[in-house]
Parts: sequence; structure tokens; C-alpha cells
Amino acid sequence: MQKIRIAGPPGTGKTTYLVKKYYEALSTYQPADIIVISHTNTAADHIRGKILEIKSMNNYLKETGINVLDIVQANKKTLERNVSTIHKYCKDQLLGATVFEINDYDVLKQKYPIFNEWTKNIKFNYTTRLFKSHPFFKFVSFARDNGKELTKYYRELSYEDRELYKYSITELNEMNNLYTEYKTNSLINGGRSSILDFQDMVEKFCELRKDPIIKVLIIDEAQDSSCIQRRAEEKMSRNSELFYKAGDPDQTIFEFAGADPHAFHLEFAHPEVELKIGYRCPRLINEWCREIIKPIWLKYEYTRTWSPVRELDKDGKPTGPIVEGEIFNLMSLTQDPNLHELSNRLLNTKETFIFTYRGGEPENLIDFLIKNNMPMGFLSDKIKCFSYPKKEIEVQRMYLNFCFGKEELPLSKIKKIIKSMDPGYYQPGFKIEHLEELEKKKYTLDYCIDSGFLSPVIKKTSDFQNITAQSDLKIKNYVRNIVNNNRDLQDIRVFVANIHTIKGMEFDNVVLDLKINREERTMDDKRRIKFVAGSRAKKTLWTIKSKGQLSL
Repeated sequence: MQKIRIAGPPGTGKTTYLVKKYYEALSTYQPADIIVISHTNTAADHIRGKILEIKSMNNYLKETGINVLDIVQANKKTLERNVSTIHKYCKDQLLGATVFEINDYDVLKQKYPIFNEWTKNIKFNYTTRLFKSHPFFKFVSFARDNGKELTKYYRELSYEDRELYKYSITELNEMNNLYTEYKTNSLINGGRSSILDFQDMVEKFCELRKDPIIKVLIIDEAQDSSCIQRRAEEKMSRNSELFYKAGDPDQTIFEFAGADPHAFHLEFAHPEVELKIGYRCPRLINEWCREIIKPIWLKYEYTRTWSPVRELDKDGKPTGPIVEGEIFNLMSLTQDPNLHELSNRLLNTKETFIFTYRGGEPENLIDFLIKNNMPMGFLSDKIKCFSYPKKEIEVQRMYLNFCFGKEELPLSKIKKIIKSMDPGYYQPGFKIEHLEELEKKKYTLDYCIDSGFLSPVIKKTSDFQNITAQSDLKIKNYVRNIVNNNRDLQDIRVFVANIHTIKGMEFDNVVLDLKINREERTMDDKRRIKFVAGSRAKKTLWTIKSKGQLSL
């Protein structure tokens, strides 16, 4: 087996390199002989999309003179199967495997109410969210990803981490016994001999007697592999002729989920291939990141050549002058001389922004965006302090023309408006159920008034926030100003998410809150987290000073 380790700092084109190696392998191997593994469905979809992209194939043709278009397009179904997450690959090797589905959780919580004790008001629509958000499933997943027995893993956690999992270790062990019994006992799970969750798939694959025949194995973002995933990868590679393993030890920030930064730093200190040209970070941000990560390079006795991004020439190649970039160090989001510039770019450019943070709730980031009346998107469902008023903004927009009594709206939209309205504006005797009796077609506001549904007084205002059931004045003003400035008609380009969520992404601007609620496990952990956050920026990095003693 020829093993090729590919290391590269952020934005150096690791995925592009792997796509080229995939095309290169097609000259010797069949598509069915090539397996590509990444760690999330999104990442797997991305690399598969790059392989199928006409632009990627044309670039490869220009560089090598080899046309792979026909063979790639003829094997789309093979690519769908062979470019996947490691869980999907392992499941496919376990013929006839039955997967733990969200309806199994519904049965489990009905049979054993303890599973619903801390999540009564949460609806889990898919298993990925269940295993990321439910305290029991999250705890068990992390323990198994770390290769540890539950009690031992629990004892190693900090007090703050234990609090996040809600249940005592006695309860967690009891629940795990019930969960295991449900998965393995056909008398209580609907007649199925064995049900597998994500960790089961990988563990059962590792127990198979025969190793798979994979002639070319490509693993992306290898630094994120958990303990049990690394065992599976080792098994997958045993019969490989070519094994491409790509990653960046400086971006190993998922150690809580079983990643091993120390081992990966040692393994990738001196890789066979080192990508050196940066296509993302400008000079100032590149130097900022290098300064943060430098102590780790010294510790493991290596360094990285990582050039800042250059301007594109007329042929679209990065051969122009080095891009300088900008860094603004803000004292806070309420008082700083540079806040005006941040607000100006939010409101008057088309640049993308990520407002990111380490942990806790990002109230200060959200308050700043509300103050600036900016629509925002959330890349994670973990934020509890704010629910974006998407429906309220839609209703505010719909009501603008509807309120004059002339524009017709479909019944479905009228229902949205009326359900969001203060019931004080209903006519006596009207109930929402009356709308179900209407024919599904378009109606005017005048019709709703003449039919005895709504009070005529609502025609005195075109601002739905004057008649809404929403009572929060700050949110009402936020909704009103977004619509008045037509910002709801634009694509959302401002996002809020924690640092772990944005790994692998890039934005024109990164607004990084340096506040942390508790100290990281080690200084190296802190450096890697800060490094990952800052290196998402393509133009400007804004840091927000921590007000407390703890800071990234």
C-alpha cells in the first residue's frame, strides 16, 4: 500500500487536490474501486459535487490533457454510493442492517418516559438532530466515539459538562441498558433482530472477519475522525493500493467527539504532500493565524509554508499582488470607534458575515444585529436565546398590499396573517376554524371584513406590527424595519454560529467574540479553536474583546 498524507492550512485547496487525485485514479482503476470518505453529509455532498462539476473536469483536462467527463458522468450512481460518510459506508457493508429511526425514539420515550424527561418541548424530526441535541444520546455518542465506557467517560468530564447532560450517571447507565435492550430485543422493537445507530454501524463493520477490497481509498478531513472511526479507516485501508489521507492537525477541534489532536500532529508533522498556496486568507489574517498557531508548530517541531491569497489576473489565476486584508479589534459591540464601519459594511455592502463564538449563548451578537435591523441566518439549532422571526417578517410583507383591500391573497397566506393577528381584531363570534370552510382560492381583505371575520378598524393601518399578537416591542421594531428597508427581499448573507459549526466554511467577514465561559482543557485547544475561527475570513477579521478574565 502506498499511503499519501496531504496536509494543508485553511484555504489551501485540500478538497481540490483530492478531486484531482480521484480523476487521476480513473486512468488505472474503475470508479467502483475508489472510495471517498468525509465526515458529514454536507462535506460528502460537497466533494461529490466537485467531482461531478464540469468546471473541475475542464480544469483537469487543461492541466493534464486527459478527459474524464464521459467516465464520470456514466458513473453518477457509483459516485452517489462510493462518496459518503463513514457511517453510510459501514452501513452499506452490513447487508440487511436495520437503522435506528426517529419513530424508534418515539416508541422508546413512550415505553420509558425517562427518555423524555428533559426534552418534553423539543420535537426531533430526524435522528441526526436527536443524537446531537438529546442529552442522553449526545452523551452516549461522545463516550463511544472516545472509545470509553460510560462511567469512566462521565468521571473524566468537568462539572460544567456533566450539567449539560442533565441526567446522573446512574440514570444514564439505566437508560443505556433500556436503549440497548430495545435495539436487540425483537419482542419490544417490532420484530427486528438488531437495530443499529451511528456508532453501532462503525463498530459492527470493524468486527467483520473480512477486510473490504478498496483499491483506492480517499479520506478527507481526517483530523476529525473519532476513535472508532480511526479503527474503521485502518480496516478499510488494509487492502488498498493507494490511500490518500488529507487533513490539518492545526484544525483538530473535535477532541470532545473522539478526535486525537496529539496523535494527528505527530502523524502529519511531515506529510508526503504539503499544500502551501493560500486561496482564502489575506496577508494580515494569514499572519494573525500563523502567530496564534506558532507555539504548536514549535512543540511538534514542524512549520507550514502558507502563502496569503493573491489577486486574480485576467485569466482568473492568483498571480496578482498579495491581498492585504484588515483586522479590527473591537472593545465591544456597544462602544468602539470602529463600530460605525462594521455597521456600514453590514448595511451597505453585499459582503458575507459570520458572527461566531466559542460557547454559551450569543446574546451580544444577536442584539447588535437586531439593533442594525439585519436579517440573519443560523447555521445550528443550538441557539436558545433567540428565535428568528421569519414568519412574522413574511406576514409583515404580505399584509402591506393586502391591507388596502384590493390585492387578493391565497387562503393559505390569509390564514397566516389572521393566526398572527391579535384576536382583539377578530369580529365577535369569529374562530380560526371558520377559515377551513372556505374554498381554496384567493380573497381580499374586504371579503374577510364583509364575511364577519375581521374588524374594519384594521384597514386604518398598513403596519401589521400595530395589530400583531407579538408583544415584544424590540422584535416588533426589528420586523418592521427589516421590511421597511426591503432587506427581507435580499438573500441572507449574515449568519450566527459557534466556531465548531463553521469549520470548513468561509466568509468575507468574520466577527469573532473572544469571550469564553470556562477555560479550555489546554492552551493548545484554545489556539486551535481561535485559529479555525480567524481563518474563515476572506477579507476582514473583527475580534471582540472579552470583558471577563477568560478569553480565547
